[in-house]
Amino acid sequence: MSINALQVAKKNYKVKNYKDAFLAFKKLAKTQTEAAHYLGLMYYYGYSTSRDYNQAYKYFKQAWEGLYPDAIYMLGVMCELGRGVTKDLNQAFEYYQAAAKNESVFALLKVAKFYEDGTAVKKSLKTAIEIYVSLTKLKNAYAMYKIGTFYLEGKGLKKSLDNAYTWLNKALAGGSIEAMNYFRFLGSKSKNDIRSKEEIYLTAMSYIKNNNYENSITLLEIAAKEKHLPAIISLSDAYLKGQGVKKSAKKAFQTLLKYKDINSPKLDYLIGKKYEDGEGVNSSFIKAALFYNLAAKQNYDLALKALKEIRGYWYVY
Repeated sequence: MSINALQVAKKNYKVKNYKDAFLAFKKLAKTQTEAAHYLGLMYYYGYSTSRDYNQAYKYFKQAWEGLYPDAIYMLGVMCELGRGVTKDLNQAFEYYQAAAKNESVFALLKVAKFYEDGTAVKKSLKTAIEIYVSLTKLKNAYAMYKIGTFYLEGKGLKKSLDNAYTWLNKALAGGSIEAMNYFRFLGSKSKNDIRSKEEIYLTAMSYIKNNNYENSITLLEIAAKEKHLPAIISLSDAYLKGQGVKKSAKKAFQTLLKYKDINSPKLDYLIGKKYEDGEGVNSSFIKAALFYNLAAKQNYDLALKALKEIRGYWYVY
């Protein structure tokens, strides 16, 4: 098949015509490195085929042997997450470095992050910032966002709100979803941010479904702040399970309590249950009954039942 066939396959992939794309990449992968990479992506994400990390790894490695940088990057991702291969952060860093040398922007971002966090390499904010700055020259919006947060927090750069907001606004103009989320969280919604709180919540849940807990937290915090009940409950659960945040039963309880004024019988019931069980807060049947009572007044069945089971609170209202 010709190079033109590869372009057609890539176009089908881009417009989510995965069935035709998969069939074409399957044939092209035998001879073309880029096709092997795309086939790896389709197995990795389960596009038009069952998700198969072993097959994904096989095709990414095939593309890597042809020095295709994005495939080398994906091998790093698989090593970092332990998908299709044993988790190995040192090997992941080596893959990211190799891909970065071949001008993979995604890999450069990963290398910067590893230096920023001190993952598999000695922590160096100086090196991380240098990489992010080099990427801002390529108009990379995420790198602009990172520089803005460094100025904002005084992390590796002298704290400066003026510089911080200059870079955050540049990132926003460049299409950074992270910058958009940042301003949304502050209550300064961008005119380009047309997402509903339900859409933000659903995106967070898709991250959770794929075990990408870290990215889910910001979105849950945004939706929770906008008083979206499922997001509030999911954020509380994240603290309870330590998914994307430090595990804390206390924070799980405080998250629910923070939004107690949204007039939700389910939320009142959940707060009451925390008080009754002493989960993240000192146990108190009296306080439990108070919240159960609020929910019971709205005929919330679980609260009605819970009230009857607490000694001394047999009567509702």
